Amino acid sequence: MPSQLTTYLLGGIFVVVITVMGTLVSQTLLKQDQVVSFEAPMQEFIDTLSRELDYNAYALSSLAQLFRSSESVEAHEFASYTSLLMSQFGNIVAMTYLAEPDNPATQKLTSTYWQAARSIENVKSFELMEKADVNKLYKRLSNPREAVASPIFTFAENRHYYAFVLQRVAEQQGFVGILVDAGYTLDQTLDIQINNGYSLFERESGLPSLVFSKHQQVIRGQEDVTSGDFVGTLNFFNRQWLVSTYQNKLFHHKAAYSIIPIAAFALSLLVVYLVLQALRLRAVNREKQSAFEDLQFAQQRLVENEKLSAMGGLVAGVAHEVNTPLGIGITSLSHLQEIMAELRDDYDQGRLDCDRFKEFMESGDEMVSLSLNNMHKASALVARFKKVDVISADASMSLETVAIAELVDNFIVRFYNEFPGSLVTIKADIDKSVLVHTYPDVIMDILNYLASNAVSHAFEPSQKHCEISITYPFREGNKQTNLLLFKDNGTGVDKALLKRIVDPFFTTCRGAGNAGLGLSVVYNLVKGKLNSDLNIYVDEGLALTFELHDLNK
Repeated sequence: MPSQLTTYLLGGIFVVVITVMGTLVSQTLLKQDQVVSFEAPMQEFIDTLSRELDYNAYALSSLAQLFRSSESVEAHEFASYTSLLMSQFGNIVAMTYLAEPDNPATQKLTSTYWQAARSIENVKSFELMEKADVNKLYKRLSNPREAVASPIFTFAENRHYYAFVLQRVAEQQGFVGILVDAGYTLDQTLDIQINNGYSLFERESGLPSLVFSKHQQVIRGQEDVTSGDFVGTLNFFNRQWLVSTYQNKLFHHKAAYSIIPIAAFALSLLVVYLVLQALRLRAVNREKQSAFEDLQFAQQRLVENEKLSAMGGLVAGVAHEVNTPLGIGITSLSHLQEIMAELRDDYDQGRLDCDRFKEFMESGDEMVSLSLNNMHKASALVARFKKVDVISADASMSLETVAIAELVDNFIVRFYNEFPGSLVTIKADIDKSVLVHTYPDVIMDILNYLASNAVSHAFEPSQKHCEISITYPFREGNKQTNLLLFKDNGTGVDKALLKRIVDPFFTTCRGAGNAGLGLSVVYNLVKGKLNSDLNIYVDEGLALTFELHDLNK
């Protein structure tokens, strides 16, 4: 057993290890929860936002196609067509057509057609040209199928954030442009419960720069793209936007997961406490175990003494029961040997006559008959004693499915044939529908031994109404059982003798020629063959119960 200091040291190490493991598990689960509850949904919303921005290219291409397909587009046609497009694309707040300058090197683009939504109806086209730096923007267009977007900007009249996109219609056919409300687009998609605001960054040939923020978060130091809980990338034509979003704390389970390391710490302390208590109990149990072993040794000695006493009683019983018939047989044969010697002497002396020979024959027959009868008694006694051990005996017996009612009826017929003049009557109450897979010969032997025991011991000579009752299945109160009840209405047995009643050679009528093996054989048949328990009690007379059940189950 380790010393107390070592135990406390190991306990402290265990507490630290479990607490660290709990912290790591908490961080892992928190990260997984962050991904499942916020990052994965936000990525879906960013993808949706990216598709909505891609739809703006369809509107721009559609407007360019209008001018390609017609040599001349009137102002009212432009206004009608662009109004329809802006009603379908809510984030487009203005559309314009700019004619091709005669001399691009010296002349600037001017707005030929201008259609604006009500939200920017006070904004003039030249303000847009100036804010978006359109004249610098269009010089970057080389392919008619390409479009370029301006950096995000604002107007003095409102706090919205816009981006202007320009595309060439065709060579010498001018340009078309759309003004996209970037803030409105992001608000429509990111205004959700799990999100508590966002910041928009724009990458301009280097590190992302902050464009605007819409959140209530407290940022220590300068806000950058990593300040949020999730960053999504948006490709807007030729420009790249970065959206940094902040998780709503109502949907953040950080506090819940912080309980894990605390619980791990508390649990580890409890485990260490229990281990210390177990060590203390172990020392106490050692002392108890030592005392218990001493007690077991004493009990074993008592059991051995009881066994020796029982063996002595068994040997005495065997000797007493077998000795009587053997003694009579030996005496008879000795007497026969003497009269044969007398007969031989009379023959040798010539005194043997008919009367003397006839006397010898009569005496010899009587001695031989007496010897044989006692030898048969001794043989039967030994055979009955051998049946005390029935577990390995009668190997030829086979299991059969039998009707208990039919089996009991056969026993009753056999009983009346064996005891024709007996005053004992048998009353049977058997369910005729019950079938049991068991040993029928064993059950017949048990009933025979019980009936013989009842006839020999149960009834007084003066008793007129002698009855044996057999009930199956026997009900204990309201409970249905598989017990068979064998009961007589005789004198019963002293309750103090019930523990010894199944011992071999125990009998209350030793002088009446009873060997005391009947109930001992019954007990071993019930235990060894029927796999049941024999219960014996006094109820008016002597009552015995044992269970009859399928032995293949």
